[in-house]
Amino acid sequence: MEVVPIAFESLGVRSQATLVETRDVRILVDPAVSLAPRRYGLPPHQLEVDRLKELASKVYHAATEADVLVVTHYHYDHHDPGFVIPTSIYAGKAVLIKDPRRDVNRSQRVFRAPKFLKAIEGLPRSLESADGREFRFGGTTVKFSRAVPHGSDERMGYVVQVLVKDGDGSVLITSDVEGAPREAHLEFTRETKPNDVIVDGPLSYMLGHALSEEDLHRSIKNMEAMVREGLSRFVVDHHVLRDPMAEERLAPVRDVAMDLGVKFLNAAQFLGVEPVILEAKRRELYSRDNRRGDLSGLSLLE
Repeated sequence: MEVVPIAFESLGVRSQATLVETRDVRILVDPAVSLAPRRYGLPPHQLEVDRLKELASKVYHAATEADVLVVTHYHYDHHDPGFVIPTSIYAGKAVLIKDPRRDVNRSQRVFRAPKFLKAIEGLPRSLESADGREFRFGGTTVKFSRAVPHGSDERMGYVVQVLVKDGDGSVLITSDVEGAPREAHLEFTRETKPNDVIVDGPLSYMLGHALSEEDLHRSIKNMEAMVREGLSRFVVDHHVLRDPMAEERLAPVRDVAMDLGVKFLNAAQFLGVEPVILEAKRRELYSRDNRRGDLSGLSLLE
């Protein structure tokens, strides 16, 4: 099994796009990229837009070569109805999606999911809701959790976690559990016993607004519990790396991982490349080079 993070915060954009390739099948989870429209009151910097274009192209090419595309929920950094990445990536693919009608908040049920489904209508060779289900592709199993809250607050909607397993090992991608502040977020890890976990980390850059101190504490403790489930690698990226204090926030989890011999990484480190943190440094980017990002022409990736 080969696991390849394609686009993540540590690579410069909002995303959790991950390619998993086994002897039987190529699976791309959450083929989308995005940028924060405002951070520190500032729009995206040109360096962020350049990175978005680069990684969107990588997601596009990975998707065209994949056999299966997975959408874990309907936020625009996890799915794209054609804003940046062409919907043609879904042509001829097996597409497994978060159920758009059950366990979903109003925004995703009424607006985002229908818009996405209309945009890809007639393109996939198959399209199935995945919540709580298991699919087999040769000797590879793709197993989904039941729908779990997007963090501690159901108003943000629900996501499905996904496990890919073959004879070589297994990887679990939690999607947006925001660092797993609820016991429900841990159930799938405990049930499936993966070798590797890719988790998004707490929404700590919104501490005091969208995240309470109590939920941050629970997230850290629950991520420590995940590490103790016999993992080989624990990849923490996405939400938490929007926080300039991410390293400090995650230190207790890293210490537990080190004590247990579990590799503690972000997506860039997983790939063996230098992290490129941009959103959390947007103010700094503008102070060095005052170039507002040009967002025109982003959908012309083909």
